[in-house]
Amino acid sequence: MLNFTHDGHVHTPFCPHGTNDPLESYIHQAIAKGLKTITFTEHAPLPESFVDPTPDQDSAMSIDMLPEYFDTLRHLKETYQNEIEIRSGLEIDYLPGLENETISLLEPFAPMIDEAILSQHFLYIDQTYMPVDFSAELFERLVEKLGSFEEVLRMYYSSLESGLDFPWERLHIKRIGHLDLPIKYQRNYEWSRSDVTETQSKLLQAISNRGFGLDFNTAGLRKPDCGAAYIEEFVKEALSFHIPLTLGSDAHLAQDVGADFDTIQQKKATFL
Repeated sequence: MLNFTHDGHVHTPFCPHGTNDPLESYIHQAIAKGLKTITFTEHAPLPESFVDPTPDQDSAMSIDMLPEYFDTLRHLKETYQNEIEIRSGLEIDYLPGLENETISLLEPFAPMIDEAILSQHFLYIDQTYMPVDFSAELFERLVEKLGSFEEVLRMYYSSLESGLDFPWERLHIKRIGHLDLPIKYQRNYEWSRSDVTETQSKLLQAISNRGFGLDFNTAGLRKPDCGAAYIEEFVKEALSFHIPLTLGSDAHLAQDVGADFDTIQQKKATFL
């Protein structure tokens, strides 16, 4: 049901907001942890018309870096082919209103993509893109704008559901990333999951209908305001829709490859 030997969501030194840990360090960590497969999913370049609203404007690598990124991974695949399977991937941002532009930008690179993740890091509100996970302070602006933590989560789900109408298969999308990313800040609010389950279920049904999987993302366990793996609280419902799950560390530094997989393995009886 869950493959604990595959980390399907790993970043690289090509990430502007990551670390300078060499790619080989990520691979060595994966091998040391007994992983058989690692998928590098660097933040894909964003459309030219998109203005990054994060204070650091470092959400993704530039389009100029993409050939080098794929060339580097191709070389590493050959170097480590007898030790671990390396998959070339991207984490592609779903940006409402820029779906076709995103697909057109990245489609020339599709032959180099083994598997990709579709993730949402911004909500489009009143003609403005607002960051979801940059900081607790910017997330609080979302809550103030929409009225409640639950309303942020409902809009996040509804936005993603609308985004599934586009032909993401052209970019080899295999799964949706950190489906409930707003819970990164859940400990700062009093809220109830039951208030969002209807919207959540609609999204899961849409994901199932499209044949996509889900990123069972352990990064939330390492976030002080979260304390849970992303999608942990509704894994059983996802499985009831026959949605496949892929563990991902969302590592932005080498030591986090495979991080907290042991925790999920210990807890799996409670949510699987």
